[in-house]
Amino acid sequence: MVWFFVIIAFLLAGAGAAYWRWRRGIDEEVAEGAEIEWAHLQKNEPEFLEGVSEEKFREIYARVHTPRFPGYVLAMVVTFFGSLPVTFAVLTLVLWGAQAVGATPEPVDVADRLLIEDGRLVFFRDTPPEAALYYLRDLAGFYYFFGVLAVWLGVVAFFMRRYHRCRPGYLRDEIIRARE
Repeated sequence: MVWFFVIIAFLLAGAGAAYWRWRRGIDEEVAEGAEIEWAHLQKNEPEFLEGVSEEKFREIYARVHTPRFPGYVLAMVVTFFGSLPVTFAVLTLVLWGAQAVGATPEPVDVADRLLIEDGRLVFFRDTPPEAALYYLRDLAGFYYFFGVLAVWLGVVAFFMRRYHRCRPGYLRDEIIRARE
């Protein structure tokens, strides 16, 4: 399990480095676009830019035109893999607590309720009854699967709500807001 997290950390570090490099290129392109747009607006609509400095305009232009989705995806993936150890610990604690208070059936109890014909389980035609205990014990894996799935959906919901709540408007709208 440790190697899994080491490999994931290595891959996420590589993805972060690739994102950082990509973001530098985007920032340069956005800065160039801001210069061109500033010159165009200064020439054609100088009254529209009253009260907005060139530095403030560059900041607004970058906020409007810089792609945000790749950063959010990277943050979601890092959060998901970073939360896995905590998720597994909490799920194990909940399962242990449920077993301690008798809220989960023991596999022996469930196996006793299965039909047995001639020393064999009806559910498992070619398997001895002892194998049913191992099978029933493994059904707890569904509990972990759905627990991890719920955490993953929570992480995606959190970041997507934030993504849409913090999205900027159009350039003209943002300039008007900055002047107010």
